[in-house]
Amino acid sequence: MKKIILIILFIILNSGSYGKNDVAVDWLNGKIISIGDSSMSIDENGNPIDIETNSVLSISEARNISYERSREKALINAINIINTIQVDNEKKIADLIKIDPVVRRNIYEVIEKNSTYKDVTSNYLISSCKFELNTGYLAEAVNYSFPKDNFPIQDNIEISTLYSSIIIDVRGLNIKPMLIPSVLNESGLEVYNKNFINPADAVKYNVVSYVYTEKDAIKHKKAGKNPLFCIALKNINGNPVISDSDIKKIFSHKKNIEYLQKCRVIFIIDRL
Repeated sequence: MKKIILIILFIILNSGSYGKNDVAVDWLNGKIISIGDSSMSIDENGNPIDIETNSVLSISEARNISYERSREKALINAINIINTIQVDNEKKIADLIKIDPVVRRNIYEVIEKNSTYKDVTSNYLISSCKFELNTGYLAEAVNYSFPKDNFPIQDNIEISTLYSSIIIDVRGLNIKPMLIPSVLNESGLEVYNKNFINPADAVKYNVVSYVYTEKDAIKHKKAGKNPLFCIALKNINGNPVISDSDIKKIFSHKKNIEYLQKCRVIFIIDRL
C-alpha cells in the first residue's frame, strides 16, 4: 500500500490526474470517503480465476485478491479527491503537492497513518472497500505555519457577553468549503484565520465546520449552549465578511477568544 500511495502521488505530481474522481468530500462530517470496487472473474466451470495469470483460485484466495484491488481503487479515488480540495483562496492540495516536497511527504504520512479501510462487500463476485480519512488531518499535511498569534484587541467594547461558538450564515454568497478559510471584517482584514488558532484543534475539529441549516448549526457539537449568529455581508476571495458590530461581540469576552482558538466556528453554506 505504501508503494501505491507513492506511485499515485508521483503521477499527480507529473500529470495532474489519475483514476476516476467520482466521490466528493463530505464537508458536513469532515471526512473524505471513497469506495473502490473489484469483481472476481470465473472460468467456464464457475471457478474463480486470477485475471492476470488465468490460474484457478480458491474462493478465499479470489476474495482476498479482489479485496486488495478494491482497496487500491478506493485509495486512488481518495487521493484524487484530496487532490481537488481547496486549501485557501489561493491553492488546492494539488498545487502544494506539485511545488512542495514536504507536502508530498506529509500527505503520504497522513494517508498511511490515519486512513481506515473497511470491507463493505455485498455481492458474491464483487468486493468493495470503503476508505475514510478525517479532513482535519490535511491541515497537518499542508506545511502551513500556525503561529498562534494573539487575536486583535478591541478597546471600544462596552458590554461583555460570553458566546460558546460563532455561527456565520454565508448562504447566497457562493462561498465554498475550504480546508483553511478566514473571516474578515468590513475593512477586509482577517480577524479569524490560521494565525490565531491552535493547530492541534484545527486537526482535531477542522478550522471551520460546515452545515446547511440553522437547525444543524445549533445541533452541531461545536455550537454549545449560546452561539453567536452572524450574517455574512459579502464574499472576498471565497471568505466571508461579517459586520464590525458582530466582531465587537465576538471579542467582548476573553472566553470567546479561547473558543475561537479551539476552532469553534461554523459556516451555514448553500447545498452543494
